[in-house]
Amino acid sequence: MRASLAATLRAAAGHAYWALPHFLARARGRVMILMYHRVLPRGDVPSACVQPGMYVTQSTFERHLRFLRTYFETLSFPDLLRRWSAGDWSESTRYCLVTFDDGWLDTYRHAFPLLRAYRLPATVFLPTALVGSAEPLWTDRLADLLRRRGAGRLEDWDAQIECAKQLDDGQRAEMLDALAAEVGEIADGRRRYIDWAEAREMSACGITFGSHTMTHANLTRLTAAALDRELRGSLDVLRAQEGVNWVPALAYPNGDYTAEVAAATRAAGYRAALTTRPGLETGRPADPYRLARIGLHEDVSGSVPETALHIARVVRSCP
Repeated sequence: MRASLAATLRAAAGHAYWALPHFLARARGRVMILMYHRVLPRGDVPSACVQPGMYVTQSTFERHLRFLRTYFETLSFPDLLRRWSAGDWSESTRYCLVTFDDGWLDTYRHAFPLLRAYRLPATVFLPTALVGSAEPLWTDRLADLLRRRGAGRLEDWDAQIECAKQLDDGQRAEMLDALAAEVGEIADGRRRYIDWAEAREMSACGITFGSHTMTHANLTRLTAAALDRELRGSLDVLRAQEGVNWVPALAYPNGDYTAEVAAATRAAGYRAALTTRPGLETGRPADPYRLARIGLHEDVSGSVPETALHIARVVRSCP
């Protein structure tokens, strides 16, 4: 009931805001880097047991693309890097970059056809050791186990997953194994991530691929040697894929980074790295290894007015 009321109030506020003039005036001369994870048909959401902040439906994503095509100049990541390097920047233009983390198979099946239809570029950040695999991330394994146990609501499971992110790797593994022993675990052999053939097909239509490390590791918890392997190994794999458009950019898994991680990222040969910190960037980013993004997901952007309101709140918080 409370969630439904909040959604109603948010929708009403969005429509009221949409009626105001110059609703995105402060975005001029800046680039809005959007962050997506999954794009799902509405009917697949219940069975996917996906966290609310991790997906948009196909219909919502298409509304976003129409919105972007109307109000923004959407860039590829290589073009953004070129513009920053050359100083080729208009203070009257609203720029946008579309990014996806993780390389889910539904990015290929559901997002890519829409991007191709609207002729808009995007960048997909891949954990290169998981490309083409059925291996779940620990967050998805936990979500599936909580669903099997059946206690609580989706909101409760989401909160438990967020709490588990604070555990160290050993504690989290023990928790997952204990839960698996309690409810039973059935291996799902279905492929979860795009493969390299699909990446080549997407590359031919304006999609670029960056690094999300090799194994989606929390980079802040690794030894210096392991950190270097995750960063350089992923970049080496991308570089070796013939026919795949790649860019030397990294999305920090879960947005976790430190000054040491950022320095290691630069040393490994990346030209930029993205956080999950909300905000916009200018024609001269303060730090290309701490780039801000705006996460869009179904519960804050189900309509164009709600999307504009969500973006505007971030824009107003920018200096």
